[in-house]
Amino acid sequence: MNNTQIEKEALEYVENDKTVAETAKVFGISKRSFQLHLKKLLEINPDLHKMVVNKQKSNMNEGRRMGGAKGKRGVTYTKEEALEIAEYIISKQATYEEASIKFDIPTSTLSDMMHSKLIPEDKRMQLDLVAEANRHKMSKEDYIERRNNVW
Repeated sequence: MNNTQIEKEALEYVENDKTVAETAKVFGISKRSFQLHLKKLLEINPDLHKMVVNKQKSNMNEGRRMGGAKGKRGVTYTKEEALEIAEYIISKQATYEEASIKFDIPTSTLSDMMHSKLIPEDKRMQLDLVAEANRHKMSKEDYIERRNNVW
């Protein structure tokens, strides 16, 4: 690879709002090859290399910011749906696994939902009580009685 081509690739990366992968694609090379070219740039053109490093840092920070935003989903269930599920768990003393199957919702999503602001505090306390009773393989009433006798 000649030095002019490496500088051309670096300029494309710095001047156009592109990622390393997108820039590599423009030149028909692999991302890894482009990364190796950028390493060679330090010897060829230190000033341009500094610009590339700054661009990489900027892209990383933007990726962290956007990745954090993209990775977090918004509320996809209504308060009414969440309350219906909570009522089911409380009335049937169902485990999250059982509710997960009945409502076709991943257990982790269901758990997050039951501990969210969609559920009023008094219901969350009841859900916690049911979960604790289920953990001890007892009915909610037996668990409350046992707790009261121990204290």
